[in-house]
Amino acid sequence: MTSIGVDASEVKNKKYAVVIKISMSKGDVKVIGSDFILLKVNCNSISDGLDQLRAMSDKKLEYGHVKILLFGEGVAKKDIAMAIDYFMRRPDIQKIAYLGIGKPNAYQLLKFKPKEEAVAGSYFFYTFQQSLKHSPYVYAVTLYDASRRIMTPGLDLTIPVMAFQGKDLQINQIALFDKKQLEVELSSEESKILKMLTSGLYNDTLSLKTSNGVYSVTTEKGKANYKITLSQGKPIVIFSIKLKGGLIERLDDAEVITEDIKNSLAKIAEQQIQKKVYELLIKLREENLDPIGFGLRYRSRHFDHSNDTESWSAFYPELDFKIQVKYKFKEN
Repeated sequence: MTSIGVDASEVKNKKYAVVIKISMSKGDVKVIGSDFILLKVNCNSISDGLDQLRAMSDKKLEYGHVKILLFGEGVAKKDIAMAIDYFMRRPDIQKIAYLGIGKPNAYQLLKFKPKEEAVAGSYFFYTFQQSLKHSPYVYAVTLYDASRRIMTPGLDLTIPVMAFQGKDLQINQIALFDKKQLEVELSSEESKILKMLTSGLYNDTLSLKTSNGVYSVTTEKGKANYKITLSQGKPIVIFSIKLKGGLIERLDDAEVITEDIKNSLAKIAEQQIQKKVYELLIKLREENLDPIGFGLRYRSRHFDHSNDTESWSAFYPELDFKIQVKYKFKEN
């Protein structure tokens, strides 16, 4: 068994629809596009559902091989914390299993069968595993990290959203949770900015419009650091963002790239990124969500833990942001 899905049940008086994906691989590494079977059952608890699924298969189900846990929107919008808590308590479920939100549901996502997949479920696993460097939009969240975010005051849960566009699977959005349920789904552009602020940005593309024409710029690497300070008695977060650009492509009738144009592009990139970062941070503040962990940073630097959570809750709605962006092109 490689994957487990948890959906909201469509059957009356049942809470969950639990799905498991069982690989039919024969163990031959030369065989590509392995087969699998999906088993699904409606139940009132995940443990009961897994017991019923065990009775539906002639194979011994090894939960230690599970690398992916998918949750449907119906579960995510009600109470995902209970499901995550259950999987954390199971000693045979790996705590490094990756989490995802399946749209419209987990069952439809688990049916996905890429032609290049060598072992059933491996496509999802490697996609999440390589997301740090290969995807500018999302970062993988493991089971233990999700549990930590739920249990830790001052840090909120994020999970990648997986959805189909036609026949293709897209993983380019991040869902934001409070301690219990899904509150906001960021756009792909907002997800990209959030990833840059938390885990860095690699191989992203910006389209920049100048008086000399329109150019496409590749950002090879970007990272962000921040500190929380007080200004006139009010808290302020100061972000320092450094990015390094690489290739530049001329679009339409843009002029030949010169050093002056590169300098102009760097300034425009700084202004554009600064604006997008500020807008996202204001949105997070207004939604009272903290996926970056400002509250955790604040608590780690204050020693009165008896009321630091309450004091931060009072600070956060008044929090202001100062964004400093430095964009530099590497030398040719």
